Amino acid sequence: MSLLLAFSVSGLAAEPPAELTVYYFERMPFFGDRDGKASGLLIDISRLILDEAGVKYRLVNVPVIRFFESLKKPGNSCLIGALKTKERETIYAYSDDYIYRDQPFRIIVNKRKRKALPERPSIKQVLESELRLGVSDGYVYGDWLDRKIIEHQPKLQKINIGNDSEKMHRMIIGGRFDYMFAVAEEARHIVTEDRERSDNLTSVEIADAPRGNMRYLLCSKGIDGAIMQKINVAIRTVKSSRDYERLANPLN
Repeated sequence: MSLLLAFSVSGLAAEPPAELTVYYFERMPFFGDRDGKASGLLIDISRLILDEAGVKYRLVNVPVIRFFESLKKPGNSCLIGALKTKERETIYAYSDDYIYRDQPFRIIVNKRKRKALPERPSIKQVLESELRLGVSDGYVYGDWLDRKIIEHQPKLQKINIGNDSEKMHRMIIGGRFDYMFAVAEEARHIVTEDRERSDNLTSVEIADAPRGNMRYLLCSKGIDGAIMQKINVAIRTVKSSRDYERLANPLN
């Protein structure tokens, strides 16, 4: 009997820890694949957090429209860097604290159309201009910008980018639409990444743009509670570290 119990306890102890599936998509400089490896600002921050939490995880690159459906199913899975909305809170579980806060929004505009706007336009001047805005279908920009788009009803072109955020940049260059929104750190990356973009695109500051959105880990409501607790503790620890401070201020 004692021997049987010993084998039983040994078997339980040997059970492998649950693995967390962590979704991301192509949106540099935040996340994407470079040289066959997941990389980017929010990938690096998430690695700090998950390593601190002692959680076994794997990073999976998937198209934008797929991961939200996947996360509706019970399981140990999360998405890096999601914005928090009331609708999403009813469907998914969020980390207690944000893992990163964006810089303010700017616009990326075709250089040929730059003269249609003042040097430092307000959001009203941008959205009520003659220029056509390109947005990714199903994407949310956060309370401030989503409300402004509804309020000012700009000329709009919705695009399904799949797993290729660079499609938006190519469409601006090709004249499919005239501009898109991007936070400052992303805007700098876009217009300096290669010669074609630097020749054809420019970044324009929005005069009245507020501080950027807070980005969280968004997870399945079926996630193991112990894993979620470890992650929440790790976020608090990591955010007080020098490594986090260095990563979280990319424009400094």
